[in-house]
Amino acid sequence: MSTMKAVQLIAPRKTLVAELPIPRTPADGLLLKTRCVSICSTDISFFEGHLFPAEYPVVLGHEYLGEVVDIGPDFDASGADIALGDRVVYWGQTDFDGFAEYRSVRPIFSGQLKQDVFWADRNFHDDRHAAAVKVPAGLDDLQASFIEPVTGALRSILTHPPRPGDKVLILGTGPIGIIAGSVIRRVLAPHSIVSVDANPQRNLHAEDHFSQQAYLPEELAEKVEDNTFDYIFDTLPTIKVDDEEKDPRRVAMRKLRPHGRYVLYGASQEMQKFDTWLMLAKGININSAPFDVTSFPMHRTANVIASAMQMLLSGIVDGKKLLSRVCKFTDYDGLVKIFESYRTTTDLKTIVDFRDLP
Repeated sequence: MSTMKAVQLIAPRKTLVAELPIPRTPADGLLLKTRCVSICSTDISFFEGHLFPAEYPVVLGHEYLGEVVDIGPDFDASGADIALGDRVVYWGQTDFDGFAEYRSVRPIFSGQLKQDVFWADRNFHDDRHAAAVKVPAGLDDLQASFIEPVTGALRSILTHPPRPGDKVLILGTGPIGIIAGSVIRRVLAPHSIVSVDANPQRNLHAEDHFSQQAYLPEELAEKVEDNTFDYIFDTLPTIKVDDEEKDPRRVAMRKLRPHGRYVLYGASQEMQKFDTWLMLAKGININSAPFDVTSFPMHRTANVIASAMQMLLSGIVDGKKLLSRVCKFTDYDGLVKIFESYRTTTDLKTIVDFRDLP
């Protein structure tokens, strides 16, 4: 067999099932047969047209679990006992191609030091390697694909953590907000941790996982005093509101104390509005974990992904409760409906399951 099926995005909101060549195994890398891929809000932002690939068509999907089916002759096995049949998860910057039966990867495992840096099309330095981890038997397939989003949240939290005793607000309680809130509450000793989301069901999810009080946006504006929080973790998608005074980012900044810290996780290539007056008046520090590998090298992320896996193994992040539904890769119509309804769903994580393919 020399070809595979893949779901391609050919334009915003337009997809098709394509027959593509199976990628070659990199000389220093691995060929993986896809087992599970969880859907990410980044995939949805590309689908909706808020993020843009360098060119169409593109195969999305990066919260990925694959089984090793081929190993390149120059693969560096130091620090990673990789054999055929092992399961591997990776974290890369522009490394999509997950919604396909096979994909190749040039991995960096924890403890390895190597790089292959290039200038990406969206104004940052990227690495042709991806941080990777071997998945142990104690973590099942469905939870293992959550290692990637836990890695993303953990990179941001470790780069800009709250201080012990901080009052914390999680802005948006989709899966990343749930993950970030779970890590902060169980590991980083906040005074308190609350959340806000416009979706009432997701507020219930937040309270089930970590939040001591989950607010609707209007409740946060009316019930919480200004200058309450020390630290905000913003996981919101692209926001468009008619009344700018009710923009949840502006409301959150009003609730942040002077010299409070505002950590931005999500990204959009559509311009978003921040309240520059509040930023100046309060001296608000807006921070993020950089994608640019000259600032945050991929070999450092390789250590983060190993810790992210431990967060799931230990239950600090409850992968079983993060999972809302499983969609077979062969159910193309069902997959497209999930893309189309993602912003209004009450679900958390949806897994695209490839395991019944020959």
